Amino acid sequence: MTMSDFDAINAELAGPVGPRNAFGRDAKPGDELTGEIIGAERRHRTVDGKLLFWVDRKPSTVEAGPAVIDSVLVFQTTDEEDENDDGQRFLRLDRDVKVALNKVLAAAGVTALAPGGRLEGFTFLSKATGGSGRVYGNGKYIPPAA
Repeated sequence: MTMSDFDAINAELAGPVGPRNAFGRDAKPGDELTGEIIGAERRHRTVDGKLLFWVDRKPSTVEAGPAVIDSVLVFQTTDEEDENDDGQRFLRLDRDVKVALNKVLAAAGVTALAPGGRLEGFTFLSKATGGSGRVYGNGKYIPPAA
């Protein structure tokens, strides 16, 4: 089952916040993501409810450049933190996540993700040394049944 942009928008309207970030600002080393891929989206990045745009090669709330667009995978997990949590988590495909996911895919002997595929034990390991970014690792990708 794939989720369209309209499905995601309607889910956000029906619920309090929509899918939660698998590795948000409060993520701690050792946090893991395990779940089935139920959708993929391209979304305009926001910070504190304000849209972000590229200005001088940096994200800014000043609408003076192209939109900052993120690719996002949506997972159905069994994680439920409170009564408003449906277990859906999103994973933003930033540079660090892409590097780690490509290693997981290679280990699985595939070159692409697919709806219905399952990611198990994908882990936030640490903050990157000497700068911004994060280190992710571990994890196993299980392609959907044919």
